[in-house]
Amino acid sequence: MLRIIATFIIIYLIFRVLTAYVFPLIVRWYLGRYKKKFYNDNPWAAEAAEKRKKESIHQSGKDKTKKPDTDRLGEYVDFEEINDKNES
Repeated sequence: MLRIIATFIIIYLIFRVLTAYVFPLIVRWYLGRYKKKFYNDNPWAAEAAEKRKKESIHQSGKDKTKKPDTDRLGEYVDFEEINDKNES
C-alpha cells in the first residue's frame, strides 16, 4: 500500500515539474519556430509588426510624460445610504 502511495506522489511531482518548467519551454520553442516560418512566408507581416512595435514604443514614451487632465473630471460626491424604515 505504501508503495502505491509513493508511486502516485512521484508521478504527481514529475507532472508538476513538467507542467511548470518543461512544457512552457517546449511551447516557447514551437511558437518561435512557427513565428520564423510565418515571417519567412509573409515578409510584409514582419515589416508591419516592426512598425507597430516602434509606434507603441514612441507612444508609451509620450504617455509617461503627459499627465492626465483632472480639471474636466468634475467634483467628488460622497453618498450616504438613507434607510426609509422607521426604527423605534
